[in-house]
Amino acid sequence: MTTTQRIISDFRGEWVALSNFAPIPVTIFSQLEGREVTYSTGEHAFNAAKTVNLAERAAILAAPTPGEAKRLGRRATLRPGWDEQIRYAAMRMVLEAKFTPGSRAGAVLLSTGDATLVEGNRWHDQHWGDCRCGRAACSRSGANWLGALLMARRAELRGTVL
Repeated sequence: MTTTQRIISDFRGEWVALSNFAPIPVTIFSQLEGREVTYSTGEHAFNAAKTVNLAERAAILAAPTPGEAKRLGRRATLRPGWDEQIRYAAMRMVLEAKFTPGSRAGAVLLSTGDATLVEGNRWHDQHWGDCRCGRAACSRSGANWLGALLMARRAELRGTVL
């Protein structure tokens, strides 16, 4: 008998909590600022982590939407080593702060079961997700780092739930 692996590739509707744009506050202790900072969304937190420039971080924190936070993050002065390694640690930190044991977001992540999580998109993000826009440049599957890190966080949460 053949079984088909369930794939969740649309982080909207019942799965909106999986999106970094979801309106779920994320609180992270900032060593740079020496205090806890609560961001409106995971997108805000991730983009603030890109820079050590306090003015740029404050602007990202104050951004009225996750889309604006992302736009500001694209212009931010990247901290040394960001692309090589730090961005993955930053995303893990954001996901750990967002998907906590007993939280609504954590429950949504756990409810995905053993599904493969794919950050399907149409904005050409082949690094964090898998673009399905139809352009030749996006014809290969993306790296799907967000999906992989979400699945790793789900496994961690399973270890904390009895």
